[in-house]
Amino acid sequence: MPGIDRLTQGLPAVLVANPTAQSGKAAEWIRSARALLDQAKISHRFVPTEPEGRTIDRVKEVVEQGIKVVIYMGGDGTFAEVAKGILASEHGRDVVMGMLPTGTANDQGKSFGLEAGPSSLERNVEVISAGVTVPCDVGAISIERDMQTIHKDLMFDSFSVGLGAASLETRNRDRESVRKIPGLGAIYRDQLVYAGAVLRRFVESYVVDVKFDLDCVIDGKVHPFENILDVILKNTKVFGGEWIFDQAAESDDGKFELVPVTGRRDFGTKLLGSLRASPVGVDDLKSLGFDHEPALAGSKFELVVRTNNGPLPAAQIDGEEVPAGDRYYVEVVPRALRLIVPREHVDPSHTDRSAASSLTGL
Repeated sequence: MPGIDRLTQGLPAVLVANPTAQSGKAAEWIRSARALLDQAKISHRFVPTEPEGRTIDRVKEVVEQGIKVVIYMGGDGTFAEVAKGILASEHGRDVVMGMLPTGTANDQGKSFGLEAGPSSLERNVEVISAGVTVPCDVGAISIERDMQTIHKDLMFDSFSVGLGAASLETRNRDRESVRKIPGLGAIYRDQLVYAGAVLRRFVESYVVDVKFDLDCVIDGKVHPFENILDVILKNTKVFGGEWIFDQAAESDDGKFELVPVTGRRDFGTKLLGSLRASPVGVDDLKSLGFDHEPALAGSKFELVVRTNNGPLPAAQIDGEEVPAGDRYYVEVVPRALRLIVPREHVDPSHTDRSAASSLTGL
């Protein structure tokens, strides 16, 4: 049984998307996607996203009805909600997830060889129709403050503490302000808002002490860092849509990469040298005397934050703000999610490997 038919097992796929996203433009994109799915003879039905995290429960319900293929359309936030809904079901290991990335950064889609945006819908529907799958690791995260657990979550792309998460907070506040000014939103879009927020936070770091100390326990080995600006924990290869911190990173290797940003020079080196389109690499900049702290891989992490009685640095998971803690636990659940990807992205030895672990109860 070829392609997607082998995965759907005679049942319709489910397309999950937000018709009100992108200032309402997403409604037209959804119509185009559905027409392309029909043209590809992919039987499907549409389920709109719901606010305040209720999309997760809605997807869980769909999976428990026996659906085998769920397709997300949108940004990384929609990816995360749909994936959480799949994994919340006891039948999540029997489901595969298709991707139609149309958000801002689209880290997940780009990490798996997909192009993003409405102009890429036709190609990405072809990818779904072919039905080639790979597994993806998932991170189970627990956040503590004053020895109390305050938040539990799942991570699919990235988790960070420090400058990047603080920039996300600023971006979200600035985005709300931009929306209140007629016409400004048309030219000052999400990527520009985020870039402006990062620049503001970076400049502020020269005036306000935003650094913190961090003890990282990675697979039982302690790695201490003093006065760092940021720490990023990465699953997939692409960060922020444009940066690759570790060329060897794979989404199904049972490991995450911890990327410490130890100071402003290291920040600049990573910002320029890790940019996908940059003509110079990290090694080039390092040879010129620019600081660079390499990534550290592992499958089990404990991060202990110390601030000398100052405020705790901000935290984010997959581009969403989460409560800041003084201790974070992250454990990799290998190959817990199965994704449909372009055939050329797949190493033959990886093709269609089944998910080996369940997240039930995490």
